[in-house]
Amino acid sequence: MPNSPQRPRPSSFTRISMVAWREFRHTALTKGFIFGAIVVPILMFGLIALMPLLLSDKTPPLVGTVVVADPSGTILPRAKAILEKPASMQEVAQDLAEELSTTPKDTASQMGAMSKLSDLNPAPVQVEWRSERDFNAVESIKAEVRDGTAIAAATIQPDALDPSKPATALELFIPSSLSPKHVRQLQRAFRQALEDERIARSGVDAQLLERLARAPEPATTRISPQGSEAEERTELRMIVPGAFMMLLWITIFTSANYLLTTTIEEKSNKVMEVLLAATSPMELLAGKIFGYALVSTVMLVMYGGLGIAGLAAGTMLDIVPIEHLVYFLLCFVMAYFMVASMMAAVGSAVSDLREAQSLVGPVMMLLIIPLVLWAPIIENPNGLLATIMSFVPPASPFVLILRLTAATEPIPLWQTLLALTWGFACAYGMVWIAARIFRVGVLMQGKPPTPRELLRWAMVR
Repeated sequence: MPNSPQRPRPSSFTRISMVAWREFRHTALTKGFIFGAIVVPILMFGLIALMPLLLSDKTPPLVGTVVVADPSGTILPRAKAILEKPASMQEVAQDLAEELSTTPKDTASQMGAMSKLSDLNPAPVQVEWRSERDFNAVESIKAEVRDGTAIAAATIQPDALDPSKPATALELFIPSSLSPKHVRQLQRAFRQALEDERIARSGVDAQLLERLARAPEPATTRISPQGSEAEERTELRMIVPGAFMMLLWITIFTSANYLLTTTIEEKSNKVMEVLLAATSPMELLAGKIFGYALVSTVMLVMYGGLGIAGLAAGTMLDIVPIEHLVYFLLCFVMAYFMVASMMAAVGSAVSDLREAQSLVGPVMMLLIIPLVLWAPIIENPNGLLATIMSFVPPASPFVLILRLTAATEPIPLWQTLLALTWGFACAYGMVWIAARIFRVGVLMQGKPPTPRELLRWAMVR
């Protein structure tokens, strides 16, 4: 019987593609990854799209009777006019600034003060007012609040309108069922009414006093040595570069950690020997690196797209120039191959995750530098520290994207081009070293190698 013709061996590119697809499929097409990297950003994007509708949602109206015990009889009309007139954005911002300046600096108190922003969408008012001239009727009006006859009661002491007295002569009684938004509306109305009446009795022009008390916000313009001018945005100078770096950090280290753990698992479970029967160590390494590059790209597209959508919803796309996105993609490629090559080399050299920590630890110290030096680099992106660190791999791509996005004056083009060229050269060298370590270590068993032994493996021809 004649021998059947043998099937041709797949090309090297085909084998690398098959390995890459296998790694991508076993990582990115799982329920956990799909939910965390795809479903969650889509849900957040939907929430951003629905945010205007949620903010415009109507609040239940403030309905009921408000009793005011005021011997002067002047506070009720003012409070009524203020409550029925929605607060302007300027008034809410002023109240918020005063609240934050006098609030303890703990998180709960600061968050409580920030809740005043909800006053920009006040509840409709359908209130009946009743005045009590007898200040001694406090207990009777408190009973009305307790019984539900009145939704609120306010008492103004007889000397409350004396400018020499502290403004603590106002008490507001509310039922426990009243919502916080309604409470803030009532507090603002009575506080403002008492303040307006005291100003009126003092004889001072209220409008002049308001203008004098309004602190002007300086319009800050940054002027470069070349003479160009740009508006200074201090907060964005801190937030945007940090967001770029954290997105780079999260997407790369998530996929690189997958690469490390799967390589260790396949080696310890002898799956690696089966794979090497069909492909060479170099093809296997290339397939793994490119497969997890696709994983990292999916995360980058989803979370980066979410950030772009958020900026678009807030009409702030101008704070992210196109050239910053181009630099970010270049730094992403550079950083991925640096980190992935290290993780692949370490994963091939050890047999469990605990052994890997001792080899990855020293390298991680360099990678943590951008997180530790985040503030100094943003503060002076053209300084000596930032310049030097943008040439020190594997931290260089993270520092470089911080410098490029935080610089108020353009970084010299020769520094940018040199940092990119040097970074890609280092990435190529690290992949080359990782390939030689992977070739030797992938079938090694027993005691984990020392850093000196890893260096010797890299030099083996």
